[in-house]
Amino acid sequence: MKRHLQQKTKKRVKHNHPRRAKRIRRNVMNILLLAALGVVAISSTTKFLGPPLIAALVRKKLPCEGYYPDTDICLALGTIKPKWYQRNRDNAGCPQWRIDPNWGHEGERQDFIKKLQEIEDIAKGWEIKKDEGCDSGDRQVVEIRTERGVAWSRMQDGIMAGNSEYRRRRQAGDDESGHETFCWTDALLPIYVKQYSVKTSDEFRVFVSMFDVDSFRQELQAMKTRCASEQKHE
Repeated sequence: MKRHLQQKTKKRVKHNHPRRAKRIRRNVMNILLLAALGVVAISSTTKFLGPPLIAALVRKKLPCEGYYPDTDICLALGTIKPKWYQRNRDNAGCPQWRIDPNWGHEGERQDFIKKLQEIEDIAKGWEIKKDEGCDSGDRQVVEIRTERGVAWSRMQDGIMAGNSEYRRRRQAGDDESGHETFCWTDALLPIYVKQYSVKTSDEFRVFVSMFDVDSFRQELQAMKTRCASEQKHE
């Protein structure tokens, strides 16, 4: 009896080995198939969604408002807001992505243009008096820096976009957050904002809205009066 049971068990084990091997092979094939499908799905997702999403997350923070990627990269996007699938790592910082035809809602864009224009005009007034030999001291909140080269428009081919930038100087009471040097190019307002409704960053719009234009203008007038008095006594 014992010998009969042993022979029966061996026979059952012998019959189970091929089944188990077949089941293992089937499971392995299923795993490989799922892995292959996963790779295809990830590849497709990266191709169509990856660049826009990644670009939005890793877009380089540019130093000032109005500085954009290389000319050829941005010009390829045209003069209207591109389709979402055109976005990639290289062109994510181009001004075309910030075109907002609806920015003029309730006059916000016009108010922004008017105030930024005032800031720039007063800053130019400071620079004129400095060129005349007047000492601006530390009261000039915004100064103009001129570069040697010339920048080209990222919206239209062959259009010069200036060579200067406006820069807010550090003031007493500024914290150490790094926001003391808000700056923007001289092409930002006339080319990008006025012509193409390129919307600036939230931080920059807040900076402009909170800027004390009246005090800036009064300081310029005081500097002119002081300078005229000093020149009169020379």
